[in-house]
Amino acid sequence: MKRSRNQNKPQAPHNLILEEIIGLTTKNGNGLASSISSSKCAYIAGCVVVLYDVHSGTQSHFMAPNRVRKPLSCVALSRDASIVAAGESGHQPGILVWDCATLSVICELKGHQYGVACMALSHDGKHLVSVGFPRDGCICLWDWRNKILAAKVKISSVSSPIASIGFSFDNKYIVTAGKNQLKFWKVRWSPGSRARTGSVSVALLRKVDLGHHNESSFVAVTSPCWMSRSSWNQIQAGEQIPFYSVTEKGTLCMVYPGSSFIKSVQLEVEKCFALSLSTSLVACACNNGLVKLYGSVSLKYAGGLCYAEAKRCEESNVTDSKTGTRQVELESWPTLPDAIACQFSTSEKLVVVYDDHSLYIWDIHDIHKATRCCVLVSHSGCIWGIRNVPCEYMHDPSVSCVARGCSGGLSFATCSADGNIRLWDLAIESAFSEDRTSLLGIDSSNEATCLVSAGIFERDSVAKGISAPGFRSMAVSSDGNHLSAGDCQGNIHIFNLHTSDYICIKDAHGGEILSLSFNLAGRNDIASTEALESHFILASGGRDGRIHLFDADRNFNPFGTIDYHSSAVTALKVSRSGCEILSCGADGFLVLHSVDLSDMECKITSVRKIATTGIIYDMAVDNPMDVAFTACQDKKINVFDLQSGKLVKWFKHDRDIGDPIKVTTDGTCSYLACSYSNRCICIYDCITGEVVAQARGHSDVITGIIFLPDCKHLASVSRFYFLCS
Repeated sequence: MKRSRNQNKPQAPHNLILEEIIGLTTKNGNGLASSISSSKCAYIAGCVVVLYDVHSGTQSHFMAPNRVRKPLSCVALSRDASIVAAGESGHQPGILVWDCATLSVICELKGHQYGVACMALSHDGKHLVSVGFPRDGCICLWDWRNKILAAKVKISSVSSPIASIGFSFDNKYIVTAGKNQLKFWKVRWSPGSRARTGSVSVALLRKVDLGHHNESSFVAVTSPCWMSRSSWNQIQAGEQIPFYSVTEKGTLCMVYPGSSFIKSVQLEVEKCFALSLSTSLVACACNNGLVKLYGSVSLKYAGGLCYAEAKRCEESNVTDSKTGTRQVELESWPTLPDAIACQFSTSEKLVVVYDDHSLYIWDIHDIHKATRCCVLVSHSGCIWGIRNVPCEYMHDPSVSCVARGCSGGLSFATCSADGNIRLWDLAIESAFSEDRTSLLGIDSSNEATCLVSAGIFERDSVAKGISAPGFRSMAVSSDGNHLSAGDCQGNIHIFNLHTSDYICIKDAHGGEILSLSFNLAGRNDIASTEALESHFILASGGRDGRIHLFDADRNFNPFGTIDYHSSAVTALKVSRSGCEILSCGADGFLVLHSVDLSDMECKITSVRKIATTGIIYDMAVDNPMDVAFTACQDKKINVFDLQSGKLVKWFKHDRDIGDPIKVTTDGTCSYLACSYSNRCICIYDCITGEVVAQARGHSDVITGIIFLPDCKHLASVSRFYFLCS
């Protein structure tokens, strides 16, 4: 009896559940949306829309299902926060509409060619209007519930792109803002038009005579999404509700659809990026971390929110990593990050996104005493490394790990091209059961900044005060005592996470340091005879093809150099005893080195040199360092026996998902996770080579992945991080 083909067919891999996102990829005001009648705001994080509740500090995530996901460019949220929509970038983009209650996709709309620049939902939530990228230049009006493209009009060109779009409160008008233009469009519905495509007309009502603003570029436009009793009386009396728009050079305008009258005020800033409207205020996001607030009727200045004040509060409570003293040099501060997007989420909360990829939620109940009630912090540059940070006290509340700010959860560290290293904790739920709302707290024992964000908090910024051009690689010792980071200029920075001691090894390499490694975990578990010969080592590999060795037991004094690779060293592993070092490089070789270190001399020999096919991008090993898994240019994950030097087996995905970039194994070496150049992650069974799970969501190449010690979570990084269970 023959088995059916379905019985021979391997089971489809599971999709990992996206649990938490830290960071965002919002680039302008179109990447942030909110509902003033609820406590929710929506922002973009790669290929994911994050719906964040500013009161509870919880996240919901929305992604395109069952297909290759494209980076998102804009987002819109319905007035009652029941519907969220997002537009994609790239060729043949889609507009996705989700139900916020069920997190399911309601529909996908296709009408643009090269990306969706901006969009808006009508105030009754029934219609959606979208504008394509400049090469597309079309405005599309959708009856999205019926998946009908009601109208499509060519409205812009590459030389005059549209930056923002919005509906009037009664949905009879659409206004577009862009380079040297502010236009009103009349929407006319024909009888039975909701059942037929093309039976709705979108006609230019008028181009606003901007007068002396004629050469201005408008960056944002909005209209009231609320109606007071007086406003309803205005509409019933035939009066119009105004639109608000702002120019790039900082002019706030109030314009009526049927009138040439423009009321304006100068913001007195170098540049403006976005605006938002509440029941009584207009907020304008400006350069140098400034948000200006004006009365919505009078346009009189009402107050401002300054990133510098928030920064001053944060900096004043940071301990210097070298001296242990609190030092703040206000005069040496660089230019503050621009406020690039803002949205009112309730009339008393303002969400602001800055171009350092941070999100602040301001409480403006008392506009003269505005305070930050939440901060979601991230890196402002590409994240190049992520590593687990073990807690030597196993989170015992009776010892000093609590005093150090340890939450009792799972800790990991990230390093970035922005010159910062951050320590994060995936908090245990019970630790924050009383209040998981995001807040900024100060630990009284050491006055270190402690940032809690939806169950994840940044314990400290260990590189604060250290001048570095940007970190490229990182390693953490297995006891959690030391963290080392290599920068783009060849310097190595070493931090003692318990004492705050700092060592800088200048010019260790001639170029950027691509890999660092301490001894593998389990140094204390090796046999007593082997322990006598063991060494605590830090190894560094650079683009110059060299490997330098440092004695961690002797203040990281250099004791040897390995020069076996002809090009960049891409990954390093030091054995538990420190007597063996495994390296791989862009030259395609996997090299096992023996290290014999005595008081008098150091002898380094090459034990085995294994040739592979093409560049080796990354490498993972089992703990005894008997087996190596390599991510190679041949699109395979090759498995080598290091004792014999032979290729044991290889894994390859059955689809073309690009080159394998990063690999890592779980603590038991049962599973291997690999990130690919098409921005997906696959988890393999190390025995069978079967793909058991996969994940998508990043919009950029994934630069690092780790299994967290609980073996329940996988963390990955690119421009932002996300955690999967």
